[in-house]
Amino acid sequence: MYTLIILFYISLLFIIVMVWNKRREIHTGHPSMVSRLGTKTDHLFQRVHIAIKKGLSYINRHTFIALAQWMAFHVLVRVRKVYVQLKHHFISNPHGKRMIDAVRGRGEIKKHGASFYLRRISGDK
Repeated sequence: MYTLIILFYISLLFIIVMVWNKRREIHTGHPSMVSRLGTKTDHLFQRVHIAIKKGLSYINRHTFIALAQWMAFHVLVRVRKVYVQLKHHFISNPHGKRMIDAVRGRGEIKKHGASFYLRRISGDK
């Protein structure tokens, strides 16, 4: 709890310092050290921005759908692998196997504990 509060106030302090520094830079006309470093790397960020913009321009409705299906396929394959592993681990335990049988309705049906329909389909008359 206190860590979040401390991080909030540190972030707020940095924001205030950055706004004050930018204000001083605008009033004096002298660029700060951060602005000077930024001018040296502007061309790199511009290249990255152009590359991202060009890559996104290739995406239309059909390619978006294909990309979404491709991503969904890979996510679902990984989720299925986890499910299969969990099911195998669960079935390897005898209590787990009985639990799965109970959920599927494959347990023993007693005459006094089941409805007429369940007694009739179980074969006990």
